[in-house]
Formats: sequence, C-alpha cells, structure tokens
Amino acid sequence: MEFEYVVVDAFTNERYRGNPAAVVFEANALDGPQMLAIAREFNLSETTYIFPSDSPDAAVRFRWFTPGTEVKMCGHATLAGVHALVERGRFATLKTDPQSLLPIQTASGTLTARMEKLPGDADRYLVWLDLPTPRLEPVHLNADKLAHLLGTTLEALDLSLPMMKTHDGDVILFVNDLLTLQSLEPDFVGLKRFSDRQQVRGFSVATLDTLAASIHVQSRFFAPAAGVDEDPVTGSVHGPLATYLVVNDLVPFLSHTAAVSCVQAEAGGRAGLVRALVTRHPGAGYAVRIAGQCMTTMRGKLTV
Repeated sequence: MEFEYVVVDAFTNERYRGNPAAVVFEANALDGPQMLAIAREFNLSETTYIFPSDSPDAAVRFRWFTPGTEVKMCGHATLAGVHALVERGRFATLKTDPQSLLPIQTASGTLTARMEKLPGDADRYLVWLDLPTPRLEPVHLNADKLAHLLGTTLEALDLSLPMMKTHDGDVILFVNDLLTLQSLEPDFVGLKRFSDRQQVRGFSVATLDTLAASIHVQSRFFAPAAGVDEDPVTGSVHGPLATYLVVNDLVPFLSHTAAVSCVQAEAGGRAGLVRALVTRHPGAGYAVRIAGQCMTTMRGKLTV
C-alpha cells in the first residue's frame, strides 16, 4: 500500500525553521503499530494521520504519533495538518471566508481551526487553532533535582513564578534569564526517569527575559518521556503558557482579551513564533487560541 504525505514546518514563514511535522493523508488502512513505525521512520517530533470523521460534530479526524507513542494533543502537527489539507484543495473556504471553521475530531475532543489572511503575499496565512480550555494546577517537584537534570542550578530558576502542571501533563517553570535558557543541556536519561516517576509528559522552561519588547516569553520544551528529547516549537503548551502569563498579570488585557507573542527556540537551532489570544470569560475561566504560519517542504509517497 502507498500513502501520500507531506512535511510541513509550522510556526514559521521560512522553510526549515519552526517545527516540522509529517502529515499522512487517507490513513484509514493503517493500524496503530504501523502508524507508530511510520512516525519512527520520519523521526520528527510528531506525525499527523488524517481520517474521515466518524463524529457528526467534525469534518475530519486527526491522530498524532511521536516516534515513541500516540499522544492526545499536538498543536504544531494540527496546524500542519490543516495547512496540508487546504493546500490539497480540501476545505478551501478556510482561505476565502474568515468565518469558515474546520472542526477536527481528536482524542482531546473536537478542535476548531480557521485561517486568517496576512497582508502582502497572496499565500501568507495564519492557521488559528482553538485549544481545549487550559487547566493549570500547582505542582511540587524537587526544584534542586530538576535544575540539575536540566543542566543548571537552583539559583538560576525563577521560583517567584511557581511551577504549574497543565492538563496535558506538562510542567511550566521559569528561569531568570535568556542566557540560562539557551545554555541548558539536560540529562535526558535522568529527565525521562524523573518524568516517569512524576507522571510528567514534558517541561516547558521559559523566561521573561527576551530579545525584543514585542515578545512576551521565550521557552524551550523537553519531553524525553514522550520520545522527544527537545521539541523545536510546541503548540499545545502555549495555550497554558499564555494563560499562565495572563493569570499572573504579566500580559495586559484589552476588552477581556490578551494577545501574547511567544518564541520557542532550540539553542543554536530551529525557532518559531507562536501567537496566542487569551479571552477571559467572567465566571467561566479562559479560552485560548493559538496561531502560526506554515510552510510545506516535502511531498512524497510512503510504502507499507
């Protein structure tokens, strides 16, 4: 059997930047072990498999695999999947009608995507994704041990901003400055063991010390427990991260909505820009939407 695929760089307007995801079309004939084997072959942080929806509330269904496991949520690979479908000529009204929505059936529930035309080039679009309602709760980890596993010191952590755990099992923590963030060299074997013991998927290590005033936060993301030592740009964690900043009054509201600009970058490697909108609903919590540009870099067929 042959299956068409593309590789898409998400959260970037330049090829070979941002975070690459493979997208496999019409994956109905693939079973779980085959999808995992293909994801290992691509060896990217995520591979999206596209299926017809079996839900009346969705137009299409996505499943996501890292090289190590299936995951319930992935932001950048969802943006990549939407971009790939529209390039393929499906759901074309997303590009022409700002009110057009694409409901996506996933293991995290139905996600909604839309597109926004950017000024200038006719093919410049943002893909917007409504994320599940973020849930943050305090998490009490051995900060000294965690600092050591991340390749830094306890003094380098900004413990004035408490560690929080997201609904996806990720831990958000802050360091004092950008130099510390860029110099992290984690012990991935030890960090995986620590993650498994603490039931943590990954660690979003962030700083408010950024290179530009227009950028609110810069981060790196480590998830060896999920088979991804370092993810270049992690969409799913940026909903909770943006909400964290808003809840702690680090980003201002304008008419109940805060616009947050986030950069995630590997030290000396790939980087991407994540836009987030956090809307406050009095008495009902927060709603989060993230966006990024996407660029296709490869097309081909795989054989199973």
